[in-house]
Amino acid sequence: MAAQIIIVDDDPLVGGLTLELLTDAGYSALLLADSLKAQDIIKAEKPALVILDILMPGLDGLTLLHRLKSDPATKPIRAIIVSGKSFEAEKRRAAQYGAEAFIEKPYDVDLFAQKVEELMKKQGVEARKPALAPAAPAPIARASVEAVVWGCRASGEAAPAATRYGTHTACVSVETPSNLFIFDAGSGISLLGNELMKNGKHKLLWLFLTHFHPDHVEGLANFPCARDKDYTLYISGASDPDKPLEQELKTVLEAGFGNLMPPAKIELYELMEQTYAILPGVRLSVFYANHPGTTLAYILQTEGRKIVYCPDSELYGEYGTALQDYDEKIGAACRGADLMFHDGRYTAEDYKKNRNSGHSSFLAAVDFAGKNLIKTMVLVHQDASYTDDTLEAMDKEAQARVDKRGYKVKVLLGREGLRITA
Repeated sequence: MAAQIIIVDDDPLVGGLTLELLTDAGYSALLLADSLKAQDIIKAEKPALVILDILMPGLDGLTLLHRLKSDPATKPIRAIIVSGKSFEAEKRRAAQYGAEAFIEKPYDVDLFAQKVEELMKKQGVEARKPALAPAAPAPIARASVEAVVWGCRASGEAAPAATRYGTHTACVSVETPSNLFIFDAGSGISLLGNELMKNGKHKLLWLFLTHFHPDHVEGLANFPCARDKDYTLYISGASDPDKPLEQELKTVLEAGFGNLMPPAKIELYELMEQTYAILPGVRLSVFYANHPGTTLAYILQTEGRKIVYCPDSELYGEYGTALQDYDEKIGAACRGADLMFHDGRYTAEDYKKNRNSGHSSFLAAVDFAGKNLIKTMVLVHQDASYTDDTLEAMDKEAQARVDKRGYKVKVLLGREGLRITA
């Protein structure tokens, strides 16, 4: 059976993801990694649509597009360029050569599928749905997923010199059998980096930054893996209206590398509030958190788990008004999560003095978790001035709150070295 869609992409991760999305949608699709052989195969297969990357060894995607559209035999085939090289010049050339659309990597899952469906319908091609649905879904094998807290304190001059909970700032990792996802690059990322350099287990790292306040990026300039040419870092985050992501990151890295780029290979991805398919079987949903500046929070869905990372976020709780719908908005997005890391910076008394600063009372976070059926809530970003006695009192009060209100959530107070299997 001839392929309805042919994908030409040398990156097995992104190409494999695109292939998975299209086959899940009901299309027959073929992935080609060798751009030099692609034109002959496309000519023989005569698909309705080709999807081309730009940066490929051998023949780049724009040149391949131009050749396809210059050949009468392949000119009618519709084409989409999907690339991380998204300068305006490339977009103009793609349109000039005959591409129907230009989609930037990483792409929005829903918009990508919608664009493909539109183009396929223009060609009179429908997805091939199975005639009969299976009588019962097969059980899904869920691999182990481990989250580790490497740092979870806010920064501040009043931080205690030593504490059982640790003083390193924000960094949490989530590891699956195949991938390592890192959230934030506070000083805790140095602890993670040291372990990675020892075990050599993951050479490709995904790093998602919530924002560029110092306690979320201060460790990046000294991250050991950034100093090793064998590592690849995919770094994602948001741009502020007056400062692009690339400029923000450059400022951070110059603190450790000066005007030189780190030896590791670094690729940047600017994110907005939407859902991305970043790998086969991995979805990342992004939402804006209630915190000063452009601040992101993340929902990672992989291996059948839903994990939320939202360390700087002000829940209004009992202080909310009818015009403040933030709690309800993120509640709808996070409901039923297996694991959630959320801002629990202040005691109830301190929150009263620090309302509208972009941080939550830990009790508001407990209530949020209970009402939204979160299975495990980890309270993070505790105020830097809090001693172990204060933190232990918060922990006890959180457990009492759960028991008193009959919540089904497990609540943990974040600390360095905390490991959670989801």
